Amino acid sequence: MLLLGTLGALLAFSSPTVAIPASKVSVVQKISNAPQGWTKHDAQVDKTTSMIATPGNELYGKHLSKEEADKFLAPKPESVQAVQEWLRGAGLGDHAEVDGSGDNILVHASVADVEKLLHAEYDPFVAQDSGEVIMRTLQYSLPDNLKQHIDVVQPTTYFGVKSVRLTQISLQNNNTPSTQASCQSSNPSCLSDLYSYGSAKAYSNGRMGIAGFIGQFASKSDLATFMSKQATQNNTDQSFSCVSINDGGCPENNPGVEANLDTQYARAITEKIPNVFYSTGGSPPTNGSVPDNEPYLEFLNYFLGLSDEDLPNTISISYGDVEYTVPNDYATKCCDLFSKLGARGVSVLVSSGDSGVGGSCPGGTFETAFPAACPWVTTVGGTDGTGPEKAWSGSGSGFSEIFAQPSYQTDTVNQWLKNDQTHQSQNPYFNSSGRAYPDVSALATNYPIVVNGSTFGVMGTSASAPVFASIIQLINSDRLLNGKKPLGFLNPWLYSSAASALTDITNGSNSGCANINGKGFQAVQGWDPVTGLGTPNFEKLLKVSQST
Repeated sequence: MLLLGTLGALLAFSSPTVAIPASKVSVVQKISNAPQGWTKHDAQVDKTTSMIATPGNELYGKHLSKEEADKFLAPKPESVQAVQEWLRGAGLGDHAEVDGSGDNILVHASVADVEKLLHAEYDPFVAQDSGEVIMRTLQYSLPDNLKQHIDVVQPTTYFGVKSVRLTQISLQNNNTPSTQASCQSSNPSCLSDLYSYGSAKAYSNGRMGIAGFIGQFASKSDLATFMSKQATQNNTDQSFSCVSINDGGCPENNPGVEANLDTQYARAITEKIPNVFYSTGGSPPTNGSVPDNEPYLEFLNYFLGLSDEDLPNTISISYGDVEYTVPNDYATKCCDLFSKLGARGVSVLVSSGDSGVGGSCPGGTFETAFPAACPWVTTVGGTDGTGPEKAWSGSGSGFSEIFAQPSYQTDTVNQWLKNDQTHQSQNPYFNSSGRAYPDVSALATNYPIVVNGSTFGVMGTSASAPVFASIIQLINSDRLLNGKKPLGFLNPWLYSSAASALTDITNGSNSGCANINGKGFQAVQGWDPVTGLGTPNFEKLLKVSQST
């Protein structure tokens, strides 16, 4: 990939065949409206990841080491040579460098030089919600015979990552009948009873990762206050470490609601397992210049560059965007990197979103989210209540317009498509051949958190993801303690061996698009596109893990 320094550009390589001379150019990416159609993944990498993650396969659990992954996934020398020759021909050879992963070339150049290189026109764009100003183009071109060598060029047509909407609420006592007397709010005591992780051993091995983007920082002092009130796992004194990626920074005096939520609930659930908050820069500055790179790519390349010993076993991500606003090449490259991370043995869990099947849905179809719709992450929807749980109305769900239905969910999702009668009126509004999500779910409402020393409530699948991810980390730590490999990419396991260890949610529905028909999807017996396969039960999942 090509990353553009005053305007810094990043080039990501594909798998090439031959070196090339200069040639005519044609448009590579144009985003006058939502992307349509399908994008092919790196089939070899995807196949390997699937085999490693599928119980019963001879490769199950045999994750790639960093050295094996680097060798297996590295671009061909012809690709590197071809791109470097192109840059030298444009007078930018001395301004380009291959990064540590070997998969990207970073180019430092002026806006004018990049416009000439890409046959593009960059303009300032203003974010209406935040006032941020960034430089982007709506179209760029590459030489025809370079397209087989380059996956994506950024920053070009991608406008950045956002936090999944997190709503602040007033904490209220839950007066509905509950099977858990502790569930007056979705605090750690409630979650421990509801999801049966109170019996977990006092694990202190492994590593839990929490993603931070767009200037969301986590506070250790707020965590200490939260743990003094809420800790249930005899880990009141435990905290987290912070790693800055791409100059993300680790300030203590500017806590964010999202970052505090993620770190507080991950810490509360994961015993004494080391927790790491990965603060990732790349959110555009306000002066109209372009950042050094885009956050997801830098985030993922950072992890793929880590040694096996330094990789987290589990990563929770509570950020995303509407899928059609993400360029196909960018989404595909990021999703391929998620696949590679799964092959390295990392479980990645992502919030499904908080707008049901979509907000305004201007395209006349349901709105899907990214990276929730990537088939190489585990997407977590939301539930509400505990007596028993039902689907939360905001639980993000859908069927990707970019990524095809993966094989691990074919039988389960096709059974819903064929037999469920509650969604028939919705058929015109979603792509039944696309990757369906969520995969699983967890409570999304009435979470107490501490920010700047004060306690208040929040709701959203931004809470569901770290809760489910933390329970997976408990299982990963148990596996490591018993000489096994971590679970890695979860979905083939979840849709097969572990499906019976999840609690099926059969009541409730999510919200619909106001300008379509106002209806979303229903929670039904078995998998459904509101709550997925269901909510976690640690004891049952642990038992399945111990026999897998």
